Amino acid sequence: MFAKRLLKIFIPFLIAGAVLAGSSHAANAFRNVSVGQPAPNFTLQDSSGKDYSLSSFTGRVTLVIFIRPDQSGSVRAMKILQKIYPEFSSKGAEFLAIVSETDQKNNIPVLVQKDNITFPVLYDANRKVYGAWGTILYPTTGIVGKDGKLAVQVPMCDWKYKDTVAGNLQLALGEISKKQLYDELNPKANETVAPALAKAERHMMLAEDLMKRQMYTNACKELAAAVKSAPDLTEAHIKYGFALLSKGDTEKADGQFNLALKQDPKSNEAKTGLGSCLVAQGHVDKGIELLTEASKLNPQPARAYFELGKAYEKKGILDKAAMYYKKAAENLANW
Repeated sequence: MFAKRLLKIFIPFLIAGAVLAGSSHAANAFRNVSVGQPAPNFTLQDSSGKDYSLSSFTGRVTLVIFIRPDQSGSVRAMKILQKIYPEFSSKGAEFLAIVSETDQKNNIPVLVQKDNITFPVLYDANRKVYGAWGTILYPTTGIVGKDGKLAVQVPMCDWKYKDTVAGNLQLALGEISKKQLYDELNPKANETVAPALAKAERHMMLAEDLMKRQMYTNACKELAAAVKSAPDLTEAHIKYGFALLSKGDTEKADGQFNLALKQDPKSNEAKTGLGSCLVAQGHVDKGIELLTEASKLNPQPARAYFELGKAYEKKGILDKAAMYYKKAAENLANW
């Protein structure tokens, strides 16, 4: 009974997390500052207590990204930025990451150390900067030009994030023109690829809405179209697998998770899905083993914890089931 009650709370967060992770476009990434307006100044400290002020970088191109250290999209964006940071810092640009969630302060040094982040990660203790900029979703990236004005805003971290950020940094540095940026982001070689990915994303977003309304059969149809449109898109296979699981089709779900793992052997979400399939098929111990592995490595372990709770409840080990359900509930906000 406890599992059913938690599931009613859990599913909306699951869907919300999926929507946020899959949404790649928005009219404004920030509510309170638009492109062409002065970027709100701030002074924040990193985990060592060193102060950084945005105004001190006037005359330089500065990238500002708002993140949650425990959110997969934020972690992915930070890894991408770290890869390009040496190149752009050598050209005079600076990167600043901001963490505004009060429950995330202790995760800052963990993120910095784990992913070898070499640019400042700052803590917005009172969420004043978050409010001044009007951040809507995580991660959200803004590039501030040499004149101190917001030059571009990039909501979320989609499949074009690296190219979008790097290209706009080049534009802000005066290395390329707007036309060259457009050509870089819309190469003719991608004319057949980009539409397929865009089509897959549309199917996934529609499926997320259908999942929220528990219309699993229709959601599966949309996700089947998504993987057909972009068969190399690991995220689509994972979402299709979970939709099939919700529908009760564990055999097909198993196939989708295995396809995802072939494409990305380190995907903890795919491991979580495959572990859930094993439990549903009666291979509870094997499922628990895989789910435990996924929960330890996953920066967003809520789903894995929930599935572990179900697995231990199925085995009749109710104390462990309750423990994992509690962990799932505690991590709902991270999904």
